This record gives sequence, structure tokens and C-alpha cells, in this order.
Amino acid sequence: MGLFDKILKGAVDAIDNAAAKNGNGPTGLKDLFNQAMDKKDEAINGSSSTTASSKPSTATTSSSSKRSNCAYTRPKYTTPQEVLDTASIPAKPSRKIEFEVFDGENAEIRVKVTFNLSGDFLETAGDVHYLASYLPTIDDDYDSDYSDSNTPLFGVLDVDDEIIYNMAEKFDKGGVPENAMMFLPVNDMGPRARFKAKVENRGKIEYFYYCPLYDYMPDFKTCFTVSYTHNVVGTPLEKKLMAAVDEAVRTMQREVVSTEDRPFR
Repeated sequence: MGLFDKILKGAVDAIDNAAAKNGNGPTGLKDLFNQAMDKKDEAINGSSSTTASSKPSTATTSSSSKRSNCAYTRPKYTTPQEVLDTASIPAKPSRKIEFEVFDGENAEIRVKVTFNLSGDFLETAGDVHYLASYLPTIDDDYDSDYSDSNTPLFGVLDVDDEIIYNMAEKFDKGGVPENAMMFLPVNDMGPRARFKAKVENRGKIEYFYYCPLYDYMPDFKTCFTVSYTHNVVGTPLEKKLMAAVDEAVRTMQREVVSTEDRPFR
């Protein structure tokens, strides 16, 4: 993602966050931005290139075809066989991850969140609480700005897409989310975990836990999630990815660090 894309994404995130704080929920801008990024990726991956990347790669497979200018079709993502085969490699030792959020009516409560994550995931740059790519054969010496649409991605984020946000909101109101590949309320993964589910979203599969981190901002719906391509479903790799999210949620701790005496951040 180039500098302009990052600036634009930051603006979209700021608008969505402001809307959420005012009780208006997601605006849908993030979906439009992701669609635009998908089209960009499709155009780039579908064109020929004679330059080999020196960054860690999980080999993108893409085909181009003529499409109507009036209809949007998501590109199809595929995880390469060599990545699927890494399911047989024992996971690297887990590492402790830490980040902070600000809770309270005026964001005056500073909260530390920690959890353990499989060493197969390496931190990736992103505008969320935490983001990491599944790179089990890569060491720590890599470009954290690197991204590949075919690489499984772990994240902790305040949800801004309508599918998962609406599932969390319906659950909070006592309903049962529908149209999920899998849905299960949980009560044995700590006081913050509400349910786990698997859905198809933006051309990929997402396995996630709904774990609200805020006591005073109910419109912020936090999830621990991993996304991956359709050809991972039902494979040993899917089980490995899901186990990593299970561990992260099971070991997650939330601690109030301080309360700051100021009206606004």
C-alpha cells in the first residue's frame, strides 16, 4: 500500500470511528475503499511483469478477464500449495503481544491489552490494534509493510464492515446472528469473549471471536480474527490458523493502567 493509499485509508478510518462514537455505526466507506483496493490489486496482479519481488512471497495466482465497467467483481484469491503444506510444520513458540486502547466517556481510561500469538505470525503494518501475516518460514528480518492478498492475516480490530458489525450488534441485543458458516456462543474463554463465528466476507473466509474491549463505548465492536482464502477451508492449515486465534482469545487480558483527568483526548 502506497503512501497515498495509507493517507486515504486513514481518512476513511477516522470518518468511520467518528460515526461510531456518535452512535451511527459503520458508514460503509471502508467497504468502498476495500473494493477500490481490490480492483487495484487485480489490475496489478493481472498484468505481466518481468521484475521479481525480493520481499517474502506466497506466490499470487490470478487470472484476468473482460468485465463490465458497470459491475464490480471481486478477484479470486488462492493460497499456494506450499503455504497449505506448512500446516505440517510445528508452530513456532508463541510471543506476548501488547497494545493499548482508551475507554471511558471521554477516552480518559487507559487500558492495556495483552495476549499470546503463535510465532508463525509476524507483525504487519496496519491501522488497527494489531495486525500480523502468517509467515511461518520467514524470520523477523522482513518488510513489515509487505502484504499479499493470498496470505492468511490475523488481526485485532474494532470492526467497521457491516457483516460482522451487524452480527455483533444483533448478539448484544439478545438475537442470534444469521447467515454464518459457523456460529457458537462461548463462555469458557474469559469474560470478554461473547461468541465465535466463521463467515464469508469480501471474497475470503473470516474466523473470529467477538470480544468487546470497551465498557463505555458499546458501538466499538472488537474482534480477534484470522482471514484466509476459500481453498484453505477444511484443510489442516485452517485448523492451525483457527488454533492460533483460539490461543490469542484464551490468553487475552485487559488491565486498566490509569485514568487521566482530561475532558477530551
